[in-house]
Amino acid sequence: MSAAAILAAMALQGCVGDKPVVNAAAQRQLQSLQLFNADTSPRFTFYLACTSDTVNCVNVRNWFEQWATDRHVTLRGAEPTDPSFQDGQPSRAREQALPYRLAVYYQPWMKPSYTVTTLTKNGGSYPPLLGYTATIYVFDSATGKLLQAMPARAEKSADKRKGVANPYLHEQVDSFLASLDPAYANP
Repeated sequence: MSAAAILAAMALQGCVGDKPVVNAAAQRQLQSLQLFNADTSPRFTFYLACTSDTVNCVNVRNWFEQWATDRHVTLRGAEPTDPSFQDGQPSRAREQALPYRLAVYYQPWMKPSYTVTTLTKNGGSYPPLLGYTATIYVFDSATGKLLQAMPARAEKSADKRKGVANPYLHEQVDSFLASLDPAYANP
């Protein structure tokens, strides 16, 4: 890796925070759909697909299930190739009682810490990074029409002296869920 590439990567690390990065216009449109009733009950069925080369998706799914249980949301597991992620695939009859189907493809990742050295000097040590990329799809339950699709992402440097990555990953899932469900109080 060239020194310029390393410096660019380091600069980008400082630019990305731990909050989900979602287009502001898309976020407003998502809020305008009113995914929750005035009594905070959900108006959607939730589909979750999770894939990762570096993170255990079982933990991620458990955190999503905790939210779904707390908020009385019907959560269904899905594969990224599942028809629930495709435009024009109507919901099952029992799910059509709710106006929306919310499908999320969530991809958490971890990058290990590293040390940069050159021929002339030691460049220093950098902490591990944890993050995710996600795509949020909102469909009309009755017709299957895609109403909205938007990306989200976040990353955060971890303190490797604090041990395991799960608390950081859990925090990111909670932050992501709070962006979908502002009434959700993060545990």
